[in-house]
Amino acid sequence: MSEMDPHDRIDMTGPWAGFGFQGGHMFTPEGHQLEPCDMAWWSLTCNIAREWRLMMEEARPRPLRSAAAGKPHPAKNSSVICLRDALRKRRERRLGMGDPDPAADASNVVHMRRGPRPGTRG
Repeated sequence: MSEMDPHDRIDMTGPWAGFGFQGGHMFTPEGHQLEPCDMAWWSLTCNIAREWRLMMEEARPRPLRSAAAGKPHPAKNSSVICLRDALRKRRERRLGMGDPDPAADASNVVHMRRGPRPGTRG
C-alpha cells in the first residue's frame, strides 16, 4: 500500500484533468485555490449554471412549431420568483418589445457604448 503525502501535488485525470489537490486544498485549471468550506457552494453554483443554460436556450431563435401544452407556473401565489421570467420581462420592458400602450410615445433611449479599446501590452 502506498502512502500519499497531502503536501505533494496530486493531479486529476480524465474529465477532471487540470484540477488537483495540494496541501489540503483543491485547485482549478485556472490556478484558483479552493478551501474545503468553498465546496459547500457547489450545489448552488451548479443550479445557477443550469438555470442560465435553460434561459439561454429559450432566448435562442427557434423555428416555428406547434404550441406545447402549458404547465401551471410553480411560482404562482408565492414569494419565490422565476429568474428566467423576471429577466425576460425586464429585457422586454427595456427594449420595448412588450405590447405598448397605443398612447405611449416612442422610446428616446440612447444606448451608450464604449469607444474603441486601447491596445493591450503584450
